[in-house]
This record gives sequence, C-alpha cells and structure tokens, in this order.
Amino acid sequence: MSRPHIPEKLKRRVLIEAGHRCAIPKCRYPHVVIHHIIPWAKCKEHKYKNLIALCPNCHARADKGEIDRKSLRIYKVNLSYAHDKFSRLEVDILFILYKEPGSSSLQFPSFMMILINRILDAEYIDVKRPQSSVEISGMNMSPVYLFLTNKGREYIDSLETDQRN
Repeated sequence: MSRPHIPEKLKRRVLIEAGHRCAIPKCRYPHVVIHHIIPWAKCKEHKYKNLIALCPNCHARADKGEIDRKSLRIYKVNLSYAHDKFSRLEVDILFILYKEPGSSSLQFPSFMMILINRILDAEYIDVKRPQSSVEISGMNMSPVYLFLTNKGREYIDSLETDQRN
C-alpha cells in the first residue's frame, strides 16, 4: 500500500505552527519537510499531533534516532505554547469542564482569576461568585465557580474535530 499524501490543510497547519521553519529551536532552518513523530510505517495515519516540521538535516537525525521521539513531542508542545491562543491552564480548565456536560463546575481561587482572563474574555466560561466573601489583607480569598458556556463547548468540539483531521 502506498502512503497517501498529507492533506494540504493539515500540512499548512503544521507549517504555520512552526512558522514555516524547522521546529528545533536552535535550528529554525527555513526549508522544511513534514515528519511523523511516530513513523508512518507504524501508525499508518496523518494526525496533527504526530506531525512536526523539520529541516532535511533534523529530519534525517530524527530518523536515525539522534533526536528521539520524546524530544520531538516536547518541541511540538513548545511550539503550541508559543502560538496558541490560550495557556495550558486555560485549555485544561476547558477540558475538565467539558467532560461533565451541564452539571459540572470547577472551584477556582478568586485571587487567581488573572490566569484565566483569556477564556473569560472569549466568553468560554461563566463565573458564579458566592454570596459571602472572605478577605485577607484586602484580597478576596473566596473561591469562585467556573462553568463552561455553549460557546466554550463549541470551541472544545472544534478542537476535538481538528485532532481527528
């Protein structure tokens, strides 16, 4: 069986993630190919989370095992932190709330709300504050409760769809 081409949409996504350069931070050479972190021969599929942009030299080194799979995964994760819209904490909160449709809330310290500002601004979560609050040195220490909005659910659904493509 011959290997099918990587779909253009998926290839573009991997290239954009790496800025059309090698994903290895100290390399960043502009001529790249798409590399399967788990080799095609083993996985027989093109999945975004398994693809990374590498220059021909780093690609050959990865094929030889000089750059191991764990390192390639870390490089890919680091690219996503540099380019993704939300922090890892924000995405984790969205996924936690997504698991329990309609009934789930997550208790969160009110004094740490700045850490989730982007998902609040995007209206992906709703916040319920308790009736009473506890203040220590002028800082509100009462927890708030986070709920996933329909808009947040749609966002996670779109991520899940992207992961399947």
